[in-house]
Amino acid sequence: MLTGFGIDGPGELGLQAFNLAQVRSPLAVLLIFGGLLSTLQDDEPLEPLLRALARGFEMGLAARCLISVKLEEGWERPVADWRRELGLPEAPLV
Repeated sequence: MLTGFGIDGPGELGLQAFNLAQVRSPLAVLLIFGGLLSTLQDDEPLEPLLRALARGFEMGLAARCLISVKLEEGWERPVADWRRELGLPEAPLV
């Protein structure tokens, strides 16, 4: 929700790239590799995935580390406020 990525393939991989940049998760590397491999095997276009990966990694490097933030203490806050505080883009990705 905070990153603005969708629930489609590129959105999920973009989120994994964000996760990789934030916490260096080996699982994120595995999921990114699996998503790319699946896309190649299904002969689907790579461009949307690669753009999402680049955007997610860039966002993850620029944003404050999300795992150190107690989001549950601010459920009533608007998402736009959280995005500003955490250094995330204000508008959802398209």
